[in-house]
Amino acid sequence: MVNAAPRLETERLILRHFTLDDFTDLAACWADPEMVKFIGGGQPQGAEMTWGRLLRYIGHWQALGYGYWAVFEKNSGRFIGSFGFQDAHRELTPALELPEAGWSLIPSVHGKGYANEALSAILQWADCEFTMPVCCIIDDDNLRSIHLAERFGFQFEHYVEYHGKQIKMFIRPQR
Repeated sequence: MVNAAPRLETERLILRHFTLDDFTDLAACWADPEMVKFIGGGQPQGAEMTWGRLLRYIGHWQALGYGYWAVFEKNSGRFIGSFGFQDAHRELTPALELPEAGWSLIPSVHGKGYANEALSAILQWADCEFTMPVCCIIDDDNLRSIHLAERFGFQFEHYVEYHGKQIKMFIRPQR
C-alpha cells in the first residue's frame, strides 16, 4: 500500500505529499472567504481546523493508501491548492461509499487551467490505483466545480443531505 503521495507533475504544476511545513500556506488558503464560498458552509477556517485538515491529508495516505496532494506552480514554487481523495466519514444521507475526490485552488489562480491539469493528474493516478469508481459532492451554486467534474466524466447520481442542505453527488466510473 502507498503510504505517501507520489510526486506528480504536469506541464505547469507539481503535486506532492503534504508535510507539516505546508501548514502556513494551507491555513492562509482555508482562511480566505472566497476560497471557502462553496465548501464547508462557506465559513473560513481557523488554525485549529486547518491543522486537523493537514493531519488528515497526511494521515490518509498512511491509513488508506490514498489522500490529498499539495499543489504548487512549477515556475514560482507557490502553493496554490489541494487535490485528492478522501474517506471523510461524512455525516450525510445517503452515505458515500466510494473514495471522494475533492479539489480547491486559491482564488488568485482561478481561470488559468490549473484545475484541469491537477484533476487530470490525480484521476490518471486513480485510474491505475483504484479498483472502484470515485465520487464527489458539489454545492449546486459551485458551477465551476460542477463543469470541471463533468468534463472529467463525473456524472450526477443524486442529491445527498449534508449539514441540512441538499448537495449534488457525482460518480466517475472506473476506467
